[in-house]
Amino acid sequence: MSNRSVWNVRRRHEWLATPLKGKPLKKRKRLRIGLEQANARKSAKSAPAEPAAS
Repeated sequence: MSNRSVWNVRRRHEWLATPLKGKPLKKRKRLRIGLEQANARKSAKSAPAEPAAS
């Protein structure tokens, strides 16, 4: 008898514990759907906060 069901449950829990990675997108597609602008805003917010904390 195999331990297949136990292995599947363990793997499933490992997968649920880790966040899913997004699909790799080229810059053109990121620009089209607005992700590039969102990344720029996100980096602009975090950049001023770092020197102030130091």
